[in-house]
Amino acid sequence: MSNSEQHVVVVGGGISGLTTAYAIGRLPSAPQVTLLESSPRLGGCIGGSPFAGLRNVDESADAFLVRTPAALELAQQVNLGSELTEPATGHAYIWHRRLHNIPEPTMLGIPSNRSAVLNTRLLSMRGAMRAMVEPFIPRSKNKLSEQIADDCLGDLIRSRFGNQVLERIVDPLVGSIYATDTDNFSIDGMPQIADLVRRPGSLMKSANEVVGARVPGTAVFAAPLRGMSSLIDALVAAVQQQGAVVHIASPVTDIQQPSSGNFLVNTSSASLRADAVVLATPARLTAKLVQSLDSDSGQILAAAEHASVVLITLAISRDQWPSKITGSGYLVPKPVQRAVTAVSFGSNKWKHWNPHDNSMILRISLGRDGAPMHHLDDDELLKMSLADLGLHLGRQFTPHATRVTRWVEAFPQYRPGHIKRVNQLDVLLHNSSPGLFLTGASYRGIGIPACIQQARRAAERVAAKLNT
Repeated sequence: MSNSEQHVVVVGGGISGLTTAYAIGRLPSAPQVTLLESSPRLGGCIGGSPFAGLRNVDESADAFLVRTPAALELAQQVNLGSELTEPATGHAYIWHRRLHNIPEPTMLGIPSNRSAVLNTRLLSMRGAMRAMVEPFIPRSKNKLSEQIADDCLGDLIRSRFGNQVLERIVDPLVGSIYATDTDNFSIDGMPQIADLVRRPGSLMKSANEVVGARVPGTAVFAAPLRGMSSLIDALVAAVQQQGAVVHIASPVTDIQQPSSGNFLVNTSSASLRADAVVLATPARLTAKLVQSLDSDSGQILAAAEHASVVLITLAISRDQWPSKITGSGYLVPKPVQRAVTAVSFGSNKWKHWNPHDNSMILRISLGRDGAPMHHLDDDELLKMSLADLGLHLGRQFTPHATRVTRWVEAFPQYRPGHIKRVNQLDVLLHNSSPGLFLTGASYRGIGIPACIQQARRAAERVAAKLNT
């Protein structure tokens, strides 16, 4: 049942905004919802297109994490549960002079026992010995409380395990996910690691507890067979079936608050009255929209930083591929990076990414926080990618299909102290503009499941506001 007398405007048509609209539509006596997206397409940083004869090959995230169940639950709710698949291989590599298996057992690169340290040649003997003493370093002597207060992930891992574990294992894993530099990244930016820090005892012991609690053989990632964009398509269909109005190519020019609890959301062609507004937009864009409502919030949001990434998709003949390399891809630690930060062996990773012409699909990532590359032209990016592939894999490749996708300022960077600033934003906006809420990757989690969780929380806050 809908309550047509109440109206909520959601600004932003990425996974966060769409999930917010969907979650609001599922409320008892749901209000009317209008979703406004500035670009000509929905999905935000999720997208795909035909490539090398396949109907859809992702141009960004190609899966979502299952251990945090929010994305899996959403896929099931929008009737995609039967279309989900999991990676065909679970092992990957780190390149440091050659390919090394990612050490196991680890938790986002944090060793969970001594075998994870001793059974890899990624670490020198000295680096391994330094990591082995972590369980014996008292938290008080290591000033762990100060490290947590400083909120720097890189400092934390260095202080506990030494430089090599951070630079050769943890930073490549975390950095490849968020295009970040862990030496300037918040501990709370990786909730799984933040959880380890808050447990008693050493980080190795805490990681061992988490790894030991996992059910063997369960999938870590899942994806729709028709690509991640099919999750967006299903979500859009569900939102519209609920009665929401969705407008693309409709950038919001400003938001006014004529009276408490009442907003006017203005576009170039319309002015919409709203009882509540959810801004599911990147922080810098959000800053412009809230500046007139609360200048302090606008300043905090305007200071947010983002990284840019280029994703190059290649198709090569399968007979060029070294058959002994069976993993899903590899990461490149920063000290040995040239241009490429990570490579996904798409046709190894996904059974449905194997074209009929026996091509092998690769996806190559370039650019990160502090090392942008999106300004380079396509030919230069491709040349650099192929040169790095030759160095890393020991052979030259000749692609017969290429695609270059630029994600400019698409990766929020959670600087130390990030959550404190987000909490401050919540207080400022609650006091100045009750009924206006923020959600999305810029705030309380970057990954797809985290964005979905935040969107659901935003819907709950909208419900509470409308019911007061």
